[in-house]
Amino acid sequence: MTLVTPPPGSPKTGPTASGTPKAAPASPSSTSPSPSGQPAVAAAPDLKLAAYDQQTGKAVLAAADTAAGTPSPAATAAATAAVRTGQVIDSPPSAVAPRGALLAITDVQPAADGKVAVSTRPATISELLGQTWAKIKSALDPHNIQITPQVKDLKASYVPNPHGGSGGASAALELDVKNSVTLPGGASAALSGSLELDPSVDFTYQGGILSPQQARVGFDLGAHANWHLTAGVTASTGPVKIPIAKLTAMPVIMVGQVPVVIVLDLSVYAEVSADGTVTVDTTQSYDGNWGVHADYTKAGGWTPATDPGTTTVSPVKATFSGQASVRAGLVADGSVALYDTLGVKATIEPYLRAAVEGTVSVDTSGAKPTVDGKAGLYGGLDVNGAVMARIAILGTPLLEKDLPFPIYNHEWPIVTREIGNASTSAQPSTSKN
Repeated sequence: MTLVTPPPGSPKTGPTASGTPKAAPASPSSTSPSPSGQPAVAAAPDLKLAAYDQQTGKAVLAAADTAAGTPSPAATAAATAAVRTGQVIDSPPSAVAPRGALLAITDVQPAADGKVAVSTRPATISELLGQTWAKIKSALDPHNIQITPQVKDLKASYVPNPHGGSGGASAALELDVKNSVTLPGGASAALSGSLELDPSVDFTYQGGILSPQQARVGFDLGAHANWHLTAGVTASTGPVKIPIAKLTAMPVIMVGQVPVVIVLDLSVYAEVSADGTVTVDTTQSYDGNWGVHADYTKAGGWTPATDPGTTTVSPVKATFSGQASVRAGLVADGSVALYDTLGVKATIEPYLRAAVEGTVSVDTSGAKPTVDGKAGLYGGLDVNGAVMARIAILGTPLLEKDLPFPIYNHEWPIVTREIGNASTSAQPSTSKN
């Protein structure tokens, strides 16, 4: 842990450059709130967060190990003696605070073995950063994303990003999946293919005297997927999930010399739903970039925002037979937080929907669709979410309940055809918003 003292009259910190987050100190830092509103300046690490109970707010601080090993008794005494009420503990992720911690010290008591026990309360970014301002968009290094497979034999690899030198990550995360689930009525759905993800986090902050003037917390998600879905549906299913993976990243971004922890969680799964009886065999592709944010201004409070970006949903080859409306989507459930305090959550789902009476066969490599009956094939995008109640970490008024996003839905035709009529299109269709 580092004790940090704001220097009097220091200039405000300007925007931090976009790109991969800088490496943060391995141990947390501590700072006194700055009456002048100036940003804190970090000193050398000399303390560590040895224990922390989130429910009670009790913590234990100890002298940090150095390159030379265990510090001397004199160094230990000097480090712990510097701890005082009113300081702020700024901890990057560690064994005792896996998602980081931002805490204000309310009481200090000596403890055994040269340690110091402290009582804490949750602190705010305003107490840490004062009137600092920062505008950061950080692409996540996929090597630092923790992957929890939800299917057997999930394979992860890294795809080089040719634009990694211009603000993006050096690579994207690729997941190869093969999974199946049982559908209502005894039918089943099988999914195989690959999913390439390129997430980034947004953090904007403009401090004021006692609270921020404006702020933004959010995430952007780029995705490319090629996958093969087969299903036999004999009754209305409702949405059925085919799990793929859970992803967690905790980048530590530097605002001046002060680390700020951002936590991004993503659950990725396919979703199939149908109303009727139909067999499905489709190889399809998704491409897109989407963003969700929670924006704050002192005058207007919190406002959720959706950036629908661009979406391409394309059936490379698809065959539907039966009488039903069937929808297959690729879903990312995500939340982005400051430290372990939730800020914004969202669900992003690009999907393919087919309304079929009879048999339809589509091949977007150029072959003309074959239809016996009626068929409509549509691409779509759903985005919904909410600003979470515990956003108070920014020092803004606490929300009593989640503030929902306006639900975004856009759907466009890929193929519409009936016997005796011409098809509108059998090519990949892109939605630009």
